[in-house]
Parts: sequence; structure tokens; C-alpha cells
Amino acid sequence: MKQGKAKKKIKIEQGLVPESVKPQPGSKYLMWIPFLFAFIIYGNSILNEFVLDDLPLITEQRFVQQGIDGIGDLLSNNYWVGSQQNLGYYRPLSQISFALEVEFFGNNPHLMHFTNVLLYALTGLFLFLFLNALFKGKSFFALIVSLLFLAHPIHTEVVANIKSRDEILAFLNSIIAFWMIWKFANRKKIQHLLLGCLFFFLALLSKETAMTGLFILPFVLWFFTEKSVKQVALLSLSFVVVSVLFLLLKYAMIGSLTGTPPTYLNVYPYREMSERIPSSIYIMGMYLYRTVFPFILLYDYSYNQIPAADWSNPVVIITIILILGIAHLKLKNLKRHNPIGFSIIYFGASLSVGIVFILMRGGIMAERFLYAPVLAFSIVLGHLLFKLLQDGISSDFKNFRIKKGILFVALTSTILVAFSVRTIIRNPDWKNNSTLFSADIGHGGNSSQLRKHYGSELINQSVSEKDQVRKDSLMQAGIKQLNKSLEINPDFSDAWFKLGFAYYQQGQYEKSIEYYEKANLKNAMTLSNLALSYYMINEYEKGYKMLTRSLELNPHNPTAQKNLPLLRNAWENSQKLPKSQPGQDAMYFYNKGNELAQQKDYRNALLHFKKAINLKPDFVEAMVNLGNCYYMLQDFLKAKESFEQAIRIRPGYSDAQGNLDRINKEIKARGL
Repeated sequence: MKQGKAKKKIKIEQGLVPESVKPQPGSKYLMWIPFLFAFIIYGNSILNEFVLDDLPLITEQRFVQQGIDGIGDLLSNNYWVGSQQNLGYYRPLSQISFALEVEFFGNNPHLMHFTNVLLYALTGLFLFLFLNALFKGKSFFALIVSLLFLAHPIHTEVVANIKSRDEILAFLNSIIAFWMIWKFANRKKIQHLLLGCLFFFLALLSKETAMTGLFILPFVLWFFTEKSVKQVALLSLSFVVVSVLFLLLKYAMIGSLTGTPPTYLNVYPYREMSERIPSSIYIMGMYLYRTVFPFILLYDYSYNQIPAADWSNPVVIITIILILGIAHLKLKNLKRHNPIGFSIIYFGASLSVGIVFILMRGGIMAERFLYAPVLAFSIVLGHLLFKLLQDGISSDFKNFRIKKGILFVALTSTILVAFSVRTIIRNPDWKNNSTLFSADIGHGGNSSQLRKHYGSELINQSVSEKDQVRKDSLMQAGIKQLNKSLEINPDFSDAWFKLGFAYYQQGQYEKSIEYYEKANLKNAMTLSNLALSYYMINEYEKGYKMLTRSLELNPHNPTAQKNLPLLRNAWENSQKLPKSQPGQDAMYFYNKGNELAQQKDYRNALLHFKKAINLKPDFVEAMVNLGNCYYMLQDFLKAKESFEQAIRIRPGYSDAQGNLDRINKEIKARGL
């Protein structure tokens, strides 16, 4: 008897609990604590707006905007089809959820944020159920691990950014799939196997990174069941079959498994193979650091926030030592039912996607790649916290006795409170682009992308600002950020594009053309904006041809669709002008100018009114209408000159005087 008791005690210390142990009384109610906790720490994100990729993937995604009618197209197209790219991503599940929300609630960001928080809360609930099943009789341990996972601040990028629902759905469905297969292994009920396969398929439809489940499932079964290696392999075949079916579906729908990802420097900075391995190790070190100390957070780590590393970099050397230490720790903890051994394998498998992204494509670090791996950290941290209890983890709440309990409670609550407070504070940063960019620019100033984002946002604010002083200040601040972006990456097409937009807004059309032409001229939006700049300097033929080319690249470009008739009419009218000129008839040009002004073709109208005045220098009616055209084009100083010229020729002319009074007030208000 004494030997039996000793054996049982050793098992408990190793993390083993016999199959006969019953669930703790009340454990079925504990699952609602993580559910409610998720709303507590992410409730303030529900008031946030659309941010970053929410725009191209939701509000500007034409199939999502079609609601239910667009679901068929979402199923048959790649993830980035709305941006005219095929990166090889097939993630229809999250986009279908967006389409359903648009169908019934419109583009309501608050409802969509609520859905994200709800799914995160369900993640906490099912994670507790899954852990409670794996660690039999340890409901309190499962609860603490679930809360640590939910509170971890690194998750704010995923939960507070609507677009990242794909990450939430992939993890949630994977956890349920693991749980169902584990149930099948223990209870042999076929419905559990079928449900496991179904939820794994849903995980894959959410995000391809769920494919890591192929590697994780065998270890879930090996560590937390008594199945043999052969039995584990046979059970794991279910996920292999589902994965093959998914890949066949993906290829049938988008015609590719890998796509054709772009190679621009910002997102793929580690181009040389010689620098990818040390850079990957460096970033692995950064991932480990952010996992343990998740307090300085950034939404963007692109070029050149983390410069390419070499083998002499101290972070690379320290990370190699840490990896070797972790590998040694794994080998010492490969016993079944050992949480440390399982967590190390799970961390490596789930993070492999982020590391392979660097090794294979020269990609960048991203906090969302730590979303799933944080579970491993939470299990290890929970395990270490419970080690403080000399008697281990009790299997019965009634007999739950804690030695060093004060230290345990103090450490656990301190970590949870610190994580939760950081998360709650971080959520408002994701309210909109302005708050996010301004919050992160302090720590992310070496990123060309972040500088461009911040500069673009300042310029957008300038465009909508009414106060002229504030308007000019925002514009200059935005241009400054864009120039800093180009100092980091002189070939950054998006920064050149936004500079072209900035100078267009300032009426410096020649300079606008100069910068647009340094951007990507194979981009539909670049061509449509460049066309408008050419229109403003009366280069109608060039502008019209560029808009036509823009629509060839993207038939759904709204800017090109809207302005094509304007450019076409301007070009056709300019072509007709020399042929239709009836001698020296000033009235003809005056009437033609009025006709063009009614069509809102003010640029061509200007040409006709000027011709009328040249033929008839005292044509005050033409001068007034010339001034009106300048006014509509917001060239207030030239408008004033036209009205004053009319009054000099015909003093007291009421039409000219009234317009002059109004234009003087406008000039004064704008400080011109």
C-alpha cells in the first residue's frame, strides 16, 4: 500500500492524474470565467473603427460588400483578389462572416469588433474545456492557463483588428478539432472523429497556418493519451486526409497553392539567402522576448525596423544559446503527460509559420505569428506557478490546500493584472489609423512602411481640415514623414504615390506628376491619379489614355470609372476646337465656354472664355464667367483678377461686383 501511494504521488508531481479521477465539482461552471474575462479586457475595443487592412478586405472588397450575393465569389477567389493580387492565400471563412455582417448590419465596425471579441471569448471557453480534458482533474490549472492566454497583450493585434478574424477562427477551430480527436481516441465515438475533421477543415478555411495541426495533433495524442505510436499515427491520418481535400479545393478555386507574392523591399527585406538564417534566428529571439515581455508593441516590423543580422550579432548568439537550452529541456521532458515537453514542441510547431516566412520569402516579423504560440508559454508559466504549491495541484477543490499560497496568489494575480492592464491600454491605440500610427511611430520610426502610413494619414486629415492654418500644418507634417520614409527606402512606390497626391492637393500639378511617375506605373490607382494631374495642366490626351489603361488593369477602379467621361470629353473638345473655330467670332467661344461650364468641364471652358476675351477685349460677360470658372477650380486669386478687370471696363457692373465681394471674403477667410 505504501508503494502504491508513493507511486501515485510521483505521478501527480509529474503532471499525471489517473483516468479514474473525476472532474472537479463545479468545473463545468469555470468555463464561463474565461468567456466573461475576454469581454472585460477587450470590451473597450468594440468602440474602435476600421483600421489598416480592414479597408481593402472589408469596406473596399466588392464581394464582401455584396453581402450574401458575394459569398459564391468569396469561395472561388483568392484572399487578396480585391487588390488585384494572388498571394496564394485562400481564407474564405472570415470573409464570409464579413459579408454576412454587411448584409444584415452594413459596414458597422462596432458590430464587427463585437464579433471578434465574442469569438475570442468562445476561444477562452473552448480552450478551458480542451485543457481540462488534457490535464484530467486539474480544472483550476486549466482556468489559470486559459486566463493567461487571453490576457497576453500580444493578442491585441489580432482581436482589435477586424481583418485578423482569420487568426481567431483558425485557432478556435483548431482547438475544437484537437479536443474532438482526443475524445475519439478515449471514447471511440465516431461523431467525435467526424466533428474533429469538420473543425479542422474550418480552421484551414480560416487561415492556412492551421496546417501546423498536422504536426501538433500527433503530439497531443502521444502526450495526453495512452495510445501507441502506431495508433497515434493512424488517428493523425484523419488530419492528413482533410488537409489534402483542402489543398485540392484551394487549387480548384484559385488555381494556385503558392500564388505569386510580390518581392517589394518593405515586406520582404531579407533578400539575400546568406542573411536569412541569422536574421531568422534574430527574429526568433525577438519572438521569445515579446512572448515573455509583451509590453512594447508594434503593428509593423517591416523594412528597416529590424535590419538584416549576421552571425556576429549578439542577439543571434544569445538566441542560439537559448534555442540549444530549450532543445535540451525538451529532451529531458519527453515523458508522456509532461506539460513542459508538450509546450516546447507546440511552441516550435505553431511558430514555424512565422520563421518559414522569413527563411523562404525573406518576410518580416509580425506579432500575429505569436497568437497561437502564446498557449505554450501560458502552459509553462501556469505549470511553474503551480510548482510553488508544495503539494502539487489537488484533484479535489474540497481538499485544496496551498502552501506558499500567498506567493502563488500574488505572482499569478500580478501577471494577470499586468497583462490585462497592458491589453486594455493598448486597445484604444487600434481605434483608427490616426491613433495607431501616432502611437507606434515612437518605437517604430525605423520602419519605412510606418512612416508612410503616418504621413499618409496626416495628409488625409489635411484634405478634410477646414481651418487653413491647421490644414497647411498637417500637410507639411505628412510630407515630412513621407520624405523620411523615402530616406529609409528610396524605392518605396507607395510613398512616392502619396507625395504625388499631396502636391496635387496643393495645386502643384507639375510636381505631382513628377512624384506619381516615380511610383508604380503598373498600378491602376497610380495611373488614374496621374491622369487627373495631366488633366489639370490641360494634357487631356495623356490623361485619357492613362485612365483607359487604369481600367484595363482594374475594371473596378472607382476613380477611373468616375473620371473617364470627364477626360474623354475634355480630350474630344480640345480636338474639335481648331476645326470648329468659325473665324473671329468671340460670341462662338463665349457660348461654347458656357456649354462646357454647364458640363463642369471648367478647364476647357477657361480656354474658350480666354479666346473670346482675346477677340473682344471689352467682353465683360466673358470676364465674369472666366472668373467663375477660376472660382470653381479654387484658383481664387485669378478669379479676383477677372472680376476686377470686368469692373475696370464697366464700373458698377453688378454681376462682377457681387462676385468680387464674395471672392474677397473667401480669400480673407483662407488667408491667401
